Amino acid sequence: MLSRLLRLDTQLNNETLKHNFYANVMDGGLFAFALSIISVQTVLPVFVKSAGGSNVAVGLIPVVWMAGINFPQIFIAGYVNRFAFKKPLMLKTGLVQRLPWFLLAVLTYFFIADAPPIIGLVIFFTVFAIAAVGGSITVPVWFDLIAKITPVRVRGRLFAIRSMLGALLGIVGGWIVTIVLNNVAYPVNYSLLFFLAFVIMMISFWFLTKLKEEDGNRAKKNLGFREYIMQLPRILKHQKNYRNFIIADAAFISSVAALAFYTVFALEKYSLGDQYAGKFTMVMMIAMILGGMIFGYFGDKSGHKGNLVVGSLTVTAGCIVALVAPTVEIFILTFVLSALTIAIMMISRLPFIAELCTEEDRPTYVALTNMITSPFFLTGIIAGRFADVYGYQYVFIGSGTIALLSAAWMYFIVTDPRKSLISELIKE
Repeated sequence: MLSRLLRLDTQLNNETLKHNFYANVMDGGLFAFALSIISVQTVLPVFVKSAGGSNVAVGLIPVVWMAGINFPQIFIAGYVNRFAFKKPLMLKTGLVQRLPWFLLAVLTYFFIADAPPIIGLVIFFTVFAIAAVGGSITVPVWFDLIAKITPVRVRGRLFAIRSMLGALLGIVGGWIVTIVLNNVAYPVNYSLLFFLAFVIMMISFWFLTKLKEEDGNRAKKNLGFREYIMQLPRILKHQKNYRNFIIADAAFISSVAALAFYTVFALEKYSLGDQYAGKFTMVMMIAMILGGMIFGYFGDKSGHKGNLVVGSLTVTAGCIVALVAPTVEIFILTFVLSALTIAIMMISRLPFIAELCTEEDRPTYVALTNMITSPFFLTGIIAGRFADVYGYQYVFIGSGTIALLSAAWMYFIVTDPRKSLISELIKE
């Protein structure tokens, strides 16, 4: 399977395609490496706890991250459509996406430890939100450029190999986290992790500058912001299959609230030290390599719908393991399943959206999807409150059930656009 995943010569039949493919792989791999050092699932929850945060604050981490990344996209998607060439705008937004991590490193070192917990947490979440919004304004233009310069039948493998390289480097990232948290005192340890992540992100940015965009898009009609916003309800009204996907996606996003609590739950249940966050990160990265191999291949071969169904089922399975695991060795399976969930999201979610619309509408569909579904990340706050009042078990039961419903809706109700297109061609 690995050889099939890497067999790209027939698809990448000119030097520009090959150049862009490998530049994209390096950017994605290094950016994922950086994120493994400041993992939203394993490192930041422990940081927030160390800074005096409650379970509600821990639950706020994925809410701020995903809402910040997803909701503001709609305000730049229409602007992206005006540009025939996407790369110059993508580089500007990509820089904005990276700088907050340097700021967070400085603020953690000088202010957060000495400030009252509430002030320290406000500082952290404010800068964290800026980093998320920076990512948000980057996603529509970045993905439109990637989809533009990457053939459809190679996109799954591109995202898979990006995630595999990131996971491989993430093993090193997990090792770095373990060493730093075990040997460097708070808050210098987290300040160092934020700074290392920023440096690696800037190296990934250098690879973005090497992308070659030879041809301009066919620019859409330049709509005013009001006119652009008014067209969005028409998309939802007339595109039934897209509406059905939104329902499955919203349920899936609601269910991943559980992932933020696995680490703090394990540390408390099994009386573990903070350095275990690094070990859990390494486990996740190894599992993401396997997930990238499997789901990248099947995404290109069979379409991305099946991957998304499996992604929901891995959330359910992870919640079940978290509920019943008697030892930390068995509990580690939750991080394996979490990694598979994340790998599938990285490989298949955006490519599936891209297949639901025309080339000109890609930025709009991606942004509209994320705008609609981003409020469902608020379940992280609700989950945090439930964890405080009733215990983590109710969070895992709720998330696992919602994920199962998402898998059923995706499997039985949503039509795979790739197979639908094949059916239409056969009829003709």
